[in-house]
Amino acid sequence: MKKKSLPILIMMTALALTGWHIAANASDLLEVYQQALVSDPVFQQAIAQRLSTKTGVPISLAAILPSLSLSANPTVSRIGYSGSSYLVNVGIGDIFPRNVTQRTYSLNLTLTQTVFNAAEFATIAQQVSLSKGADATLNASLQNLMIRVSTAYFNVLKDEDNLSYSEASKLAFSEQLDQMQQQYKVGLKTVTDVYTAQASYDSALANYIQAQTTLTNDRENLRVITGIYYEHLSTLSEEFPLVSPQPADVEQWVKISLLQNWSIKSYQYGVDAARRVIYQQFAGNLPTANVQVQSIRQYSDSINDYRSFDDMNGPGTQSDRQVTLNLNLPILAGGGVVANTYQAKYNYEVAQQQLEQTIRGTINTTRQSYNSIISGISQIKADKEAIKSTISSLNGLEASYRVGTETLVDVLNQQQNVYKAQTQYATDRYAFVTNILTLKQAAGTLSYDDLRAVNAWLIERTYAPMRDTSLMRKKHHHK
Repeated sequence: MKKKSLPILIMMTALALTGWHIAANASDLLEVYQQALVSDPVFQQAIAQRLSTKTGVPISLAAILPSLSLSANPTVSRIGYSGSSYLVNVGIGDIFPRNVTQRTYSLNLTLTQTVFNAAEFATIAQQVSLSKGADATLNASLQNLMIRVSTAYFNVLKDEDNLSYSEASKLAFSEQLDQMQQQYKVGLKTVTDVYTAQASYDSALANYIQAQTTLTNDRENLRVITGIYYEHLSTLSEEFPLVSPQPADVEQWVKISLLQNWSIKSYQYGVDAARRVIYQQFAGNLPTANVQVQSIRQYSDSINDYRSFDDMNGPGTQSDRQVTLNLNLPILAGGGVVANTYQAKYNYEVAQQQLEQTIRGTINTTRQSYNSIISGISQIKADKEAIKSTISSLNGLEASYRVGTETLVDVLNQQQNVYKAQTQYATDRYAFVTNILTLKQAAGTLSYDDLRAVNAWLIERTYAPMRDTSLMRKKHHHK
């Protein structure tokens, strides 16, 4: 039976082996992203954190808005008299009891309104900044979710491609090993040639196992985000466009990033909130004022069965209304206000440095992503040519090996070069798409429409069964 050449085996396996196909409903990028929107714990935390932070505004406002309270104080008091002196004082002891029990009911309605409290005013301003920062943080988290989903998705696709290439390489080395063993049996090759082919096959088998493990792990990484294990994903078409960023000027992208990047906006609001805390702590030295309006109504009665001549102990009701302006001027707080103010200043400096770090990181990401896209276009084209040239070189080495002008080691090394060129092509393709999304994230413009545009580049992958070479491996094992 005529043996197929190595390049043919490579192309057949790597570019979807011919034969029966496994029908599978592959999920695309949009489906995975929509699932992540409701399943990703990181994004759900960001939503809850935003709601929690924004609640700080009404909480701080409540401190300066009018407050109304009602208190009720029922009281029972008992007064006992002893001896005869009280009869002399009263003069009517025959009708005055020795023990008097008095019931009192009082209602106190109090309305309090803050007039001036610099600390509370600064707290409100701080919470407003934090609320705006929470909105920016959630937008940044949404874009980060898009990047995480896309990165995890394309990592799986890259691993599937690499597994296909690894399978093709393993089959090719297996074919080569089989040829060496057959030729060794008839005395055309030495045992060294068999050992060399065996070593190359073992290395290819190890690479294949590693590719399987990497694919399994990256599928699990995607499940961490979505909560679902995806067996089949739509793959990136070979015909996807190699588009250049628009505008075609990296400095324009940097300017857009500085104005629209959501992480930068979030830290800017954080800096403003930290500045408000300085005012809040310093306000501990400033006076405070509030107005208090009280309405007090008191009803009292004696439960003893007696009545004096002037009805002095009969039931009665007393009403009292008053308006009070309360002024408070702190004089000494043990140095706590000064220390807290200094601490707030240091925290403000921390916030400023965090903002500066975010700005520099964003600029760096913008420039690197832009440059990677530009260079990626040339790299992908070069990778395609590299695959063609390495396969052509392999064909030439095989032909020379058959006539004895090249060694087996040269052929096997070139086979490894073919595998490396293929894996590099897969890496550069998916890195190119990821860099497009990363650039838009840095600019703050990444949206669902961008994912939809990338999703249009995906096609249904044709799955074919991989040949199990475990039995072949046992047959090739040299005893």
